[in-house]
Amino acid sequence: MFRNAVVLLALIPAAWAQAVISAHSGMVNFVEGDVQLAGKPVKLDGAIFPDMKPGQILSTQSGRAEILLTPGVFLRLDNNTSFQMISNQLTDTKLEILSGAALIEADEILKDNRIAVKMAAAETVLLKTGLYHFNAGAGQVRTFEGKAQVSDASHSTELAGGRTLLVGSSLTPDKFNKGKSKDELYAWSEQRNYRLALANISAARRTNSKGLSNSLWAWDPWLSMYTYLPRSGRIYSPFGVSWYSPATVWVVFQPAPRPDSGYQASNAGNSSWQGVAPSSSAVSVAPSSNASTGSVGASSGTSSSAVAASAGASRGR
Repeated sequence: MFRNAVVLLALIPAAWAQAVISAHSGMVNFVEGDVQLAGKPVKLDGAIFPDMKPGQILSTQSGRAEILLTPGVFLRLDNNTSFQMISNQLTDTKLEILSGAALIEADEILKDNRIAVKMAAAETVLLKTGLYHFNAGAGQVRTFEGKAQVSDASHSTELAGGRTLLVGSSLTPDKFNKGKSKDELYAWSEQRNYRLALANISAARRTNSKGLSNSLWAWDPWLSMYTYLPRSGRIYSPFGVSWYSPATVWVVFQPAPRPDSGYQASNAGNSSWQGVAPSSSAVSVAPSSNASTGSVGASSGTSSSAVAASAGASRGR
């Protein structure tokens, strides 16, 4: 089904996509059900996305939530879960899981970015990209993929993929069955990952790679959400989908070679899409955070003015 959706999206004329750079971690990107921030219900209307400030608590009752941390790192909360944002700086993102269960998907950890998760008396620092599960009730940290450093006042240990440990003990890693540990939060996160991957394709097609100095969060109006946009290359998520940069998305969805053009497709078996080439003039306006400091801002090469970008204005490839 996901493969069919990718093909359908590729056939749609390129949508508006505004690249934005997160100045802070903690923007609420998606909620379903009963979710509260600082004691008030969170309702996303497609125009305003709450930006968590240090000290604020976000909690779910019969609902789930997705929060954007540093570019390429997603925090997802299960039902009946709460966490507090301790520091929302990109160079020092720190949060505390207060109750329930959370899953962190880290697809890219930029050079100067640091992500730390406090739970009980222990702190977990993500060392590598991967998938990390936190259960406050059980005091358990699991690493599906990746590597983390878990420390408390007396102990410190590395937690590699396929290992788990209990905080409040000697922090001794043990193996766990990854297949049997895929709960409802894992399944929901996987569904979110597929949808975000579709938004990534749309955003990558309309973003000018020349103006991209770093990986960032990008707005896709087709699906009304922010998605992860790598600066370059093609990055794989722990759920098996790909994140495309503006340069690599055109390699995957190349037009079929024509006998008279001399063009040879390097990956013609994956695509026969007749698309349009990237246009540096295509701009749009992304929704903003409601933070007074402004958690998102337009990246270089984009305009803050609303411009209706038509497919006819783009140069055919």
